[in-house]
Amino acid sequence: MIEGNKTLNVAVHLPGLIGTVVDTTGVTVTDAEIAAECEIIGQNSTCWCGPDYVWSNLVCDTVNKCCNVDKCVANISYYTPLCLPKVNVSLIGVLTGSPSTVQTLLLNSFNVLNAFNSLTMQGSLYTGLNTYAHNFTVSLSSIFATPKVQGIISKLLTDRTIYSLSLKSLGMVYMEAPTGKVCYNSRQQLNCTSIEPMNKCVWQMSRDYEATLTLGPGSEVQLSDTCTDLSTVTLLKTNGYWSGTYICLFVSGNIAHMAMAPIQIALLPEVINVTSNPQTADCSASSSTTVSLLCSIENSTETYKATLKLGATEIVPPKDENNGIIKYKADFPVDCLAPGKPSSLEASCTIENSLNQLRNRTIRVPIIYPSDLFCAAQEIDGRKWPKTKNNETAIIDCTASGRQGLMKRKCNGKTWGEEISLCVKAVLNNVALTAQDFEKGLGATQDGARFIFQSLKNNTSEDNDNSFGDIKTAVSVFKTMNKASSNMALGEDLLEDFIDSASSMLNTSWEVGDKEETSTLASQYLSSVEGLMKSIRINASQGYNSTNIQLQICRNGSSCNRTVFNVDVELNATADMVKTVGLQSLANRLPNQGYEGATFPSIVVSSTVENNTQSSVNIRLAFPNEVNSKATMTCVFWNVTEQRWSDDGCEFVTGPGNLAYCECNHLTSFSMLMSKHAVSMPLLDELTYIGLGISICSLIVYIIIECLVWKAVVKSSLSHFRHTALLNISLCLLLADCSFLASSFPSILNETTCLVLVVAKHYFYLAMFFWMLCLSVMLVHQLIFVFSHIGKKVYMILGFTIGYVCPTVTVAVTYVYYDLASDIPYYSAKTCWLTYQSAMKGSIHAFLFPVGTIILVNMFSMGVVIATVLKPSGAESNKKGDKEAMKSIIKVVIFLTPVFGGTWILGLFVFLMDDFTQFLTYVVHYSFTIVNSLQGFFILLTGCFAEKRVRDEILRIVLGKSGKDQGTVTTTK
Repeated sequence: MIEGNKTLNVAVHLPGLIGTVVDTTGVTVTDAEIAAECEIIGQNSTCWCGPDYVWSNLVCDTVNKCCNVDKCVANISYYTPLCLPKVNVSLIGVLTGSPSTVQTLLLNSFNVLNAFNSLTMQGSLYTGLNTYAHNFTVSLSSIFATPKVQGIISKLLTDRTIYSLSLKSLGMVYMEAPTGKVCYNSRQQLNCTSIEPMNKCVWQMSRDYEATLTLGPGSEVQLSDTCTDLSTVTLLKTNGYWSGTYICLFVSGNIAHMAMAPIQIALLPEVINVTSNPQTADCSASSSTTVSLLCSIENSTETYKATLKLGATEIVPPKDENNGIIKYKADFPVDCLAPGKPSSLEASCTIENSLNQLRNRTIRVPIIYPSDLFCAAQEIDGRKWPKTKNNETAIIDCTASGRQGLMKRKCNGKTWGEEISLCVKAVLNNVALTAQDFEKGLGATQDGARFIFQSLKNNTSEDNDNSFGDIKTAVSVFKTMNKASSNMALGEDLLEDFIDSASSMLNTSWEVGDKEETSTLASQYLSSVEGLMKSIRINASQGYNSTNIQLQICRNGSSCNRTVFNVDVELNATADMVKTVGLQSLANRLPNQGYEGATFPSIVVSSTVENNTQSSVNIRLAFPNEVNSKATMTCVFWNVTEQRWSDDGCEFVTGPGNLAYCECNHLTSFSMLMSKHAVSMPLLDELTYIGLGISICSLIVYIIIECLVWKAVVKSSLSHFRHTALLNISLCLLLADCSFLASSFPSILNETTCLVLVVAKHYFYLAMFFWMLCLSVMLVHQLIFVFSHIGKKVYMILGFTIGYVCPTVTVAVTYVYYDLASDIPYYSAKTCWLTYQSAMKGSIHAFLFPVGTIILVNMFSMGVVIATVLKPSGAESNKKGDKEAMKSIIKVVIFLTPVFGGTWILGLFVFLMDDFTQFLTYVVHYSFTIVNSLQGFFILLTGCFAEKRVRDEILRIVLGKSGKDQGTVTTTK
């Protein structure tokens, strides 16, 4: 407040405020300008905003006459804020209705908004049926209150000639996004903040000349769980799919607040095609030849550098761009007289982007020498097959109209095999690409999923028009959507399209002259269809029947009895839902490994139990005997992990009245810890649970006893080291065994609980072994370096570092690697344990390698102890008897094996021996289960009751003797 006769030029005094400390928190004025001024004369006030300022919404909504005027005569000088800086806000709208012009109507409706600037009609389009779509933009210099604009929309919609009206705003949302180029395959985060809370948020992404796609949860994108005024999207692996403009929308009613920002990625090609011409280097008639390498990638805005290499020769070729494809081509000489005569040469194409990141694609170029067998070049209906070396496969492009892909043909000796067409309908190939986008998170909505399955059904419904390549592509779509369903639940409205398309595929012959190719496809088909049946959320549907697939549903019962294709299926499971699926004409396409002489029924039955509350599930299936009543029946199930039929846990039962059926029951056994796959053997699970129960009780007793006798028993540094290690070994084993029991029935666990239990088992079993390592190293040190003692403080630091930090690092690195950098998952939801795919592939190796190494070190330590025990001291005679020596060895082995993890050696054999046709495999599994499930009991015996001082102290506690009474011993004969 300044008296008018003092000054009316306030602006000249503002620089004096700069540098002023406003309050005790250290806030300092760095700039000052006039936001608003009021002239007060008596009871009358006249206020106006400063340059680049407008009335606040508080003023405009409270005193309507102040809106959109320069000076307002009203008593508003006490309003805070009075004026706010101008901001650019736009309302972009679409109105549909019968009027051909709506400009006046819209202007009269929206000019009541604070800081209204203009209304611009962007164009009108007649859409038919006396309906027009009008596009318009409202320009404001202030933010607005969403309820006020929603009120304007609601009022307009009361006019019957207006059918719909939606608005998007710019300037109400602020987006934080990376600037400049970001690295390929990096992790990036975008944040959006709305000025006011809204009901929901949506993220979209648009690429050049493509329709805008809505983002959903996927393998390469994460969305924040809740969003009202703040929303986040995280790109887990930036690549070419994610280069574009990102749009975040905060939606409430008919209004969406919007912000957008481009993301530039230093791209690398997603697909690199490398071909050689000829496909095989022909050295059969000359001392040298020439091979031309061609590397082709999709056109891109990125500046690439390409390097072609054949053998040890590298060439940087020129770039040739044509029809949206970039090609790099170079000719390479091949020395046919090279030392060693390599059977093939490695050819590669390496692409480098502007941030020096690389991507490589490698192929093999076979070489034909004079002594080699080969298939001569051949032409069939215009398809030219090149000269090809024995046991190699020739590949050519599809020539059929309307199809994309490749054809391949194997050379066997001098004879060509059958042609295998992987040619795919172009439209079906587009469906597969859309499914891949969906799995990543692009277009991952229910509408997107429905479009994919509808397109798949429409393009596979004609039985005679589906090639092997079409079937393979369709199965890849199922496989991709099954993978995508782990991130986003699929609704039942796509169930019919899915079943119809899956059914039509079974009407086509899959025979292409390559049994392995057909069997692999059948396995993928079964796994994908079964996975999708499990993933699709079914609410009201009672099932659906198609030509080759029948689905039946049971809900909320203790048992389920359904019939699919005349197969009676009975499950005793107390579950929310049981889905039973029958697949016709599939069994004979699956691999028959181990059952080569068997005749398979044409029907495969699959049952999925959701939220089962029972510890086990028994399933009975009564198949119609398609051969004759005298045939020998064997009950088998499809082992998804091993990709073969198995009869483990299944048996053929004949009931009253010669009624025959199959009965299967599967549980989780302890030997699974060290096995490549889930194991099912008679009584193995029961032995596991009994042994673990005894072990857990023994460990609890041991820990209690250690706490009671600690002060009396731990008198020296050596005993302190030993009992500290034993106590931590017992504690880790106790927690690991409890975690194992809790995860024994994976079917009733959700994914989060299963993951937590897998991490717990991985961590605590490793921690137990690392403490065993501490104990063995300490013991060997004391035996070898008798006069070099380790202090308690040093040992405790080393012990807890090795015992807990090492397993923490191992588990953390393993989880991060398999979660972010590997296609193999960290754990299997079916077993609630680590995964195994093949040699050196799978997270179980992060358990086996540390355990195996520690066992070897501990066995070496045990050998040192035995050697020390057998070595006579200077005071002893050298005539120690063999019997005494054997007793000493046995005592050492018995005492140290449980605490050194010696029994886990059997686990390594469990991992290596997976041939269940051999009796020895069963012996190893049973031995490992019995011995290691009772490890806690053995620790109680050897670590507690076998030590005299502990026994004496327990006896003293039980009998209530004092420390002084211990000196009096009464002997009774």
